[in-house]
Amino acid sequence: MSSAKQTFRATIRIRGRNPYVDVPQTVSKAFRRFSRSGKVSAQGTLNGYSIRATLMPVRGGRHVLYVNGGMRSATGVGVGDSVEISLRPTRTVPIPADVAEGLRQADTLAGFEGLPASRRSELIRYIDDARTPRNRRLRIRKTAEHLLGKTRSSPRPAPNKPLWTCPKCGHHFVNKNSYHSCRRYTLEELFEGKPPAIRKLFDRFRKSIESLGPATMVVYRDKVGFMERVRFAGATPRQKWLDVGFWLRRRIEHPRFRKIETLDPRAHIYSVRITRPEELDDELRTWLAEAYQIGCQER
Repeated sequence: MSSAKQTFRATIRIRGRNPYVDVPQTVSKAFRRFSRSGKVSAQGTLNGYSIRATLMPVRGGRHVLYVNGGMRSATGVGVGDSVEISLRPTRTVPIPADVAEGLRQADTLAGFEGLPASRRSELIRYIDDARTPRNRRLRIRKTAEHLLGKTRSSPRPAPNKPLWTCPKCGHHFVNKNSYHSCRRYTLEELFEGKPPAIRKLFDRFRKSIESLGPATMVVYRDKVGFMERVRFAGATPRQKWLDVGFWLRRRIEHPRFRKIETLDPRAHIYSVRITRPEELDDELRTWLAEAYQIGCQER
């Protein structure tokens, strides 16, 4: 059991011989990180009756829940009836043997097992992304230290240190000779072929960024990055939406996040999909303001 309970009402419909209910898109989004091949294992109640079920994927990133004969018989409902459903995802996260042993030696295995499944999955993914056995062992140790509330000592950022400027393209970087592409793109090139509404969403997002303080916009072939001393946010335009991302030191569980990438136990990249201007709200600006402090290299 690992995520906040989702409750909704739905009408039982039938497809072929199979009665089902449509799962609201908000629920599908909240459970997306628990899916395997699009399917989500869940348990909860249907009109108060305890159920275990699998949410099956359909087009548009949505799911359906099939209401079998046992569920209908126990609750006395049928096709055409409205029902109340409460669900939690139940996906288990297997712990690799070396990870379990490393955490056990550090006396943090119990703490790890008490984390939400999504968090355990992210930390294991962070460890599994190690490219060498040595780096994998280091990541297991860093994960254990993170669970103990410890952080590795590291030099304090030097916000007054001059940035290195690439002599070819003029881009600025914290570290000298940082790898990058010197090719410069324009917003016109980036938004070519994209609907005007997507450009308007980006312009509003850009204003939110610029309201935080000085920031440099860097246009790439398929996205835009925003940086102060380091890059802290960005946006990728699509045909029907704008994907925006930002970097935070802390982990947050929220249904608005369509993806969370853990680069380090204290470095998380969040992705939010924007389809309407109202979604560029105060909640998002609060997260962006926190990311901006990271961009300034402030602790």
